[in-house]
Formats: sequence, structure tokens, C-alpha cells
Amino acid sequence: MAPVGLPPGFRFHPTDEELVNYYLKRKISGQEIDLDIIPEIDLYKCEPWELAEKSFLPSRDPEWYFFGPRDRKYPNGFRTNRATRAGYWKSTGKDRRVSCQNRAIGMKKTLVYYRGRAPHGIRTDWIMHEYRLDDKECEDFSGIQDSYALCRVFKKNGICSEIEEQGQCTTSLSLMESSSQGFITDDPWCSSSTAMVGGEEISQATFID
Repeated sequence: MAPVGLPPGFRFHPTDEELVNYYLKRKISGQEIDLDIIPEIDLYKCEPWELAEKSFLPSRDPEWYFFGPRDRKYPNGFRTNRATRAGYWKSTGKDRRVSCQNRAIGMKKTLVYYRGRAPHGIRTDWIMHEYRLDDKECEDFSGIQDSYALCRVFKKNGICSEIEEQGQCTTSLSLMESSSQGFITDDPWCSSSTAMVGGEEISQATFID
């Protein structure tokens, strides 16, 4: 259920540290989150252009946040099933460490959405940042650190077009750095001197699972 009474002009622009050290950690540990702003959905049962309507944030915001259960592709394996009905999410580059006060608190994976089926999918402008908690942060609730991930989803070239909503994706795509700006936070759970919001520069790297 969507939160009630968001004030005019409300914007939700958390840092990587805040997403991991406050929102994700509290979700996994069962602690209360002050504002019910991030819904829980089965992310990979949705196409990226369907996510805006499932978000609790105002539709004009260019990015959306979700908690999602981590699904395994194989019963005893470690590869996550990221296939949707119309395509799949594919990781790019190396996972990045999320740190707070020089301590690793989580990892950040960047994924790109492809329409169709591997290995012949068509790359799109949809990007996902998937955050997971570091094992050492889960010592008090061992064994459930993989139960949830926190995902930020956005489209590099703006909002979803009407053509894409009808099931057709653009095929001429370029990599770009998000124009969103960061901010300095003095929140009690974690302080940070630098923050990136939205996308980050995505390198022209080889795509790997």
C-alpha cells in the first residue's frame, strides 16, 4: 500500500550508503523503516516499463526503488534468475563495494535490460543497480542476507516512451552518465562525503553473467 501524505515537492534521492546501511539492512533484519517509500515486488516478473506504476514515488521522478526477493536460477547455485517475460537483465562490469566510514557494508551490481533471449537479446536503455548486504553486516541474523536485494531502476534517456510501452524497444543506444547530482548527508546511521544519485558512468565493457 502506498504511503499517504507525501508533501509537495517530495524527492527521494538516497545515497548508496543510505540504501544499504539503512533501508536494506532494516528490511532484512525486520526493523521498522520510518517512511514506507520502497515497495516489495517480484521484480523479475515485471518488465522495466511496467515498474513506474508500481512505485510509491511520484511518477515524475526519473528512477524507482524496490525491495525484491532474491531468486536462484539453480536450486544449489549462486546465479540469480533475472529473466522476465520479454527479456532479461544482464550484469556489466565488476560489482562495486559500498562502504561506510571505511567499512564495507554491501555490494552494488549494475545490470542492463535486454529484450529477447540470450545470446541474441537487444540491449536497451534500462539500467538497474542491485544492492546486497555484506556478509559481515549479517552476523546477527545469519543465513538471510540473500533474502532481499534493493534495486534502483532508471532509464538513461528519460521516461519510457509510448512506443516502448507497446512492446517495441529502441535499438540505437548510447552509454551516458546520469545528470543527477549527489549530496552530503549527516544522517545518524551513516555519514558520507560524496554521493552519486541515479546512474553512474557505465563503461563500454564486455557483458557477463
